[in-house]
Amino acid sequence: MKRLIFAAVGLALVVGAAAGFPAPSTASGQITEIIDRTGDGVGNTLDDPYGIAVEGNGNVYVTGESSSNAFKIAAGGVITEIIDSTGDGVGNTLGSAIRIAVDGNGNVYVTGWGSDNAFKITSGGVITEIIDSTGDGVGNTLDRPYDIAVDGNGNVYVTGAETDNAFKITSGGVITEIIDSTGDGVGNTLDSPYGIAVDGNGNVYVTGLGSDNAFKITSGGVITEIIDSTGDGVGNTIDSPYGIAVDGNGNEYVTGSGSNNAFKITSGGVITEIIDSTGDGVGNTLGSPMGIAVDGNRNVYVAGYYTHHAFKITSGGVITVIIDSTGDGAGNTLAGPYGIAVDGNRNVYVTGAETDNAFKIAAPLAVGGIAELPALAGPPGGSGMGGVTYAVLAGAAAGVLAFAVLATLSVRRWRVR
Repeated sequence: MKRLIFAAVGLALVVGAAAGFPAPSTASGQITEIIDRTGDGVGNTLDDPYGIAVEGNGNVYVTGESSSNAFKIAAGGVITEIIDSTGDGVGNTLGSAIRIAVDGNGNVYVTGWGSDNAFKITSGGVITEIIDSTGDGVGNTLDRPYDIAVDGNGNVYVTGAETDNAFKITSGGVITEIIDSTGDGVGNTLDSPYGIAVDGNGNVYVTGLGSDNAFKITSGGVITEIIDSTGDGVGNTIDSPYGIAVDGNGNEYVTGSGSNNAFKITSGGVITEIIDSTGDGVGNTLGSPMGIAVDGNRNVYVAGYYTHHAFKITSGGVITVIIDSTGDGAGNTLAGPYGIAVDGNRNVYVTGAETDNAFKIAAPLAVGGIAELPALAGPPGGSGMGGVTYAVLAGAAAGVLAFAVLATLSVRRWRVR
């Protein structure tokens, strides 16, 4: 007969697979389905989720392309439809809601791929159309708006995939075309812009799916091609660049949906392939990467649409699968991962376009982090009672997690037969 002794307040609680007890999921990257095809559960369904965004307080936003709507999933799990096909309710409809962004004040922005427009939904629920098919109103039209981004000043940026351009919409409503099919104006053209991102200095980055390149547009309007079909220039080419992200140091990250890879472009212009079709190199391959995100530690996250994986690439180059087709491992599967986002705590969020759902992958708990441990039901074959507690992760080795308990446990002993 084996015994596991759980210590009282302030002492060590050791939990791990080696002892036959499952490690707390909060310390090992728990995966949770946060929304499924039932949407808000009161009749507003979710179909083909493509876009996903997260704000600082943990609220998550997801678009339904085929259901022409978008949802807010509060940090506590409450789901609310924030816009539907009626758009602003005064005649400006929303068709094929494709991508989504959120600003620091909780205002949400959604593109309508099928309705050739974009909307702002305030934190109070007021919906306004911010751009339509007329584009800037002086001849530069918008057709098939795809991606959307917002900066710290509330300026919004939208790509027009069929009009080969991108627009800036100021917080005051002034619309300006910031790039068109001529690209940088010196021969590097822009065709089918899909991805868009903006950095803290107001510089904008756009991918050209059809022109196999990406551009930087400075806040002053200077346009530079930052990557082309040659990729890193040493044999790793880029084909159909799709998603783009930028970190706090001005480094850009781009997915090649046709070349099954992703690149980092430093602020100084050095280009490196950070992942290719081999994925993690141990059998989990990368196919048709779409979404890409980067956290504050320059860890990059890539969703592989056809291979039903998402990967984490550390700043040091270590590649790990963070979710696969099994989804949460409890029956809620993942197919067609498309949109990907990461919050300030390194929790990652992924949409399953083919499974009509989205998942949260919790960041692994670091030593010194506080975990809320689940009810201690005991290891298989054991007996006893337990409760929920809070503990600080004191260390981890050989699959065993050591916690310093911060709250009293009602039961301290388990018997394993």
